[in-house]
Amino acid sequence: MEILEVTPEFFDASFPKPNHIFNSGAFSKLNSARFEKVYYLIFRDTKIRLGIIFGLQNQVLLSPFSATFGGFEFVNCDIKLYQIDATLESLFNWASTNGFIGIKIIQPPFFYNEDFSAKVTNCIYRAGFDTQNIELNYHFQTANLNIDYEQKIWYNAKKNLKKATAFGLLFEKLESNQGKLAYDVIVQNRNERGFPLRLTWEQLLVTATVIPMDFFLIKTTTQTIAAAIVYNIAPSIVRIIYWGDLPQFSEYKTMNFLSFNIFNYYKNQGIETIDIGHSTVYSVPNNGLCEFKESIGCSISLLYEFYKKIV
Repeated sequence: MEILEVTPEFFDASFPKPNHIFNSGAFSKLNSARFEKVYYLIFRDTKIRLGIIFGLQNQVLLSPFSATFGGFEFVNCDIKLYQIDATLESLFNWASTNGFIGIKIIQPPFFYNEDFSAKVTNCIYRAGFDTQNIELNYHFQTANLNIDYEQKIWYNAKKNLKKATAFGLLFEKLESNQGKLAYDVIVQNRNERGFPLRLTWEQLLVTATVIPMDFFLIKTTTQTIAAAIVYNIAPSIVRIIYWGDLPQFSEYKTMNFLSFNIFNYYKNQGIETIDIGHSTVYSVPNNGLCEFKESIGCSISLLYEFYKKIV
């Protein structure tokens, strides 16, 4: 299997419909200046088979280097196992020749393409990668938002949703030029809870040039009390990047109201899956987050972090 170092533009031309937006050259360019170098790699035999984007840091190749997950990109999802094996062998030889000391790959959750992810995971395991972390990633299938939804969710979630609805809260989707209203609520939420916000508003605006975003608010008649920012990450998948409420309004059970309305909005838009993200850090769960996401009807998939030392 031949390996080619290409430009981000050539990479995107080779994979015009990436499995997810984090695997695009255009997205990877946004944060490339923060790394020693970014490699856009294509693997081909008789034709292009696979691709992957790495950021180099301390002589370790990272995929992703500026997102939650990265991994391999495919031209056709019916790629053969032996072709993935050959790709990994070519990658190891190339990395060794260049003097790199390790490769870290975080695969997307399986629901982004279950068959392809299963193949790659099997090949990575057999190629000698170690599993460094296994994160719990939550998602909601909008087909589950039906007349039985409230009967299937946890009792407390059903009670909280009814309570929030009784307060007469308003759900609003903002125009793109109003997005900072949602961002400011998220900033206040994180400041009051003592959690840092990774992206500044200016950085988010730059990201929005590559990733379509949606912004939402929850309001009372006089006050904005919760918000969400959502990436359109794949043709039938969106990913909630930030959401949160203002702690002083917790009695309104706004997160139950917000999640239900986001589910309903995207179901009506024809979106099949809402990726709500992982609720573990280095495999250690945030029990409150895990229980909340399970209570509102989310399913769980695994986010594998693989590492291979190059010798």
